[in-house]
Amino acid sequence: MDNNKNMGMTDRYIRFLLGVGFLLNIIIIEPGFLGLVILLVLGLLMIKSSVTGHCPAYLPFKICTAGRDCPPQAEGKAE
Repeated sequence: MDNNKNMGMTDRYIRFLLGVGFLLNIIIIEPGFLGLVILLVLGLLMIKSSVTGHCPAYLPFKICTAGRDCPPQAEGKAE
Protein backbone atom coordinates (compact mmCIF):
# COMPACT_ATOMS: atom_id res chain seq x y z
CA MET A 1 0.00 0.00 0.00
CA ASP A 2 1.32 3.41 -0.99
CA ASN A 3 1.40 5.74 2.00
CA ASN A 4 2.85 8.82 0.32
CA LYS A 5 1.30 12.05 1.48
CA ASN A 6 -1.05 13.39 -1.16
CA MET A 7 -2.94 15.99 0.89
CA GLY A 8 -1.95 19.57 1.59
CA MET A 9 -2.40 21.35 4.91
CA THR A 10 -5.67 23.04 3.90
CA ASP A 11 -7.15 19.74 2.78
CA ARG A 12 -6.03 18.08 6.02
CA TYR A 13 -7.46 20.89 8.16
CA ILE A 14 -10.85 20.77 6.43
CA ARG A 15 -11.01 16.97 6.74
CA PHE A 16 -10.17 17.17 10.44
CA LEU A 17 -12.96 19.68 11.03
CA LEU A 18 -15.40 17.52 9.06
CA GLY A 19 -14.40 14.48 11.09
CA VAL A 20 -14.95 16.31 14.36
CA GLY A 21 -18.28 17.57 13.00
CA PHE A 22 -19.42 14.03 12.18
CA LEU A 23 -18.47 12.86 15.67
CA LEU A 24 -20.19 15.82 17.34
CA ASN A 25 -23.37 15.08 15.39
CA ILE A 26 -23.54 11.73 17.16
CA ILE A 27 -24.04 13.63 20.41
CA ILE A 28 -26.18 16.46 19.02
CA ILE A 29 -28.74 14.62 16.88
CA GLU A 30 -28.70 11.27 18.73
CA PRO A 31 -29.16 9.09 15.64
CA GLY A 32 -30.31 5.50 15.75
CA PHE A 33 -27.87 2.61 15.56
CA LEU A 34 -27.34 2.82 11.80
CA GLY A 35 -26.82 6.59 11.92
CA LEU A 36 -24.40 6.17 14.80
CA VAL A 37 -22.32 3.66 12.84
CA ILE A 38 -22.31 5.79 9.68
CA LEU A 39 -21.32 8.99 11.50
CA LEU A 40 -18.69 7.18 13.55
CA VAL A 41 -17.08 5.57 10.49
CA LEU A 42 -17.14 8.79 8.46
CA GLY A 43 -15.76 10.84 11.35
CA LEU A 44 -12.94 8.43 12.13
CA LEU A 45 -11.98 8.03 8.45
CA MET A 46 -11.82 11.80 7.98
CA ILE A 47 -9.67 12.25 11.08
CA LYS A 48 -7.40 9.33 10.12
CA SER A 49 -6.80 10.71 6.63
CA SER A 50 -6.13 14.20 8.01
CA VAL A 51 -3.58 12.88 10.52
CA THR A 52 -1.76 10.64 8.02
CA GLY A 53 -2.00 13.08 5.09
CA HIS A 54 -2.95 10.26 2.73
CA CYS A 55 -6.27 9.87 0.92
CA PRO A 56 -6.72 6.53 -0.88
CA ALA A 57 -9.57 7.98 -2.97
CA TYR A 58 -7.10 10.41 -4.58
CA LEU A 59 -4.89 7.61 -5.98
CA PRO A 60 -7.00 6.44 -8.98
CA PHE A 61 -7.41 10.05 -10.12
CA LYS A 62 -3.75 10.96 -9.44
CA ILE A 63 -4.82 13.95 -7.37
CA CYS A 64 -2.30 15.55 -5.04
CA THR A 65 -2.89 18.72 -3.03
CA ALA A 66 0.43 18.51 -1.17
CA GLY A 67 2.24 20.99 -3.42
CA ARG A 68 5.89 20.14 -4.00
CA ASP A 69 5.69 17.13 -1.65
CA CYS A 70 3.63 15.22 -4.22
CA PRO A 71 4.83 11.80 -5.35
CA PRO A 72 6.30 11.78 -8.89
CA GLN A 73 3.27 10.06 -10.50
CA ALA A 74 0.93 12.82 -9.29
CA GLU A 75 2.99 15.85 -10.24
CA GLY A 76 1.21 18.36 -12.36
CA LYS A 77 -2.04 18.01 -10.43
CA ALA A 78 -0.89 20.01 -7.39
CA GLU A 79 -2.33 23.40 -6.48
